[in-house]
Amino acid sequence: MAARRRKNMVRGFKPEATRKNEDFARIIRMKLVEHEISRDKIMKATGIGSTTLSHRFYAQKASPAPDLMTVKELRVYCKVLKLSDEDILNFIKG
Repeated sequence: MAARRRKNMVRGFKPEATRKNEDFARIIRMKLVEHEISRDKIMKATGIGSTTLSHRFYAQKASPAPDLMTVKELRVYCKVLKLSDEDILNFIKG
């Protein structure tokens, strides 16, 4: 099945969902810096570990995967990082 998906993708272009995930991950990283919130603080607030946080927002080899987060985590990010309604809706709408 994965081979079939790859076959249907045009080389060099990313699916829309991948771009949305990357955009949201970039926004989260920017907001962490903007509000001077450490990774340790956000991990404690969300209850996730460093590996999970890295997979969600800092993935290097694969695309970041923020779409796997829980609603509770999303609420924490919205509150702590003061995400705009536009950022949230763009991510959720995918």
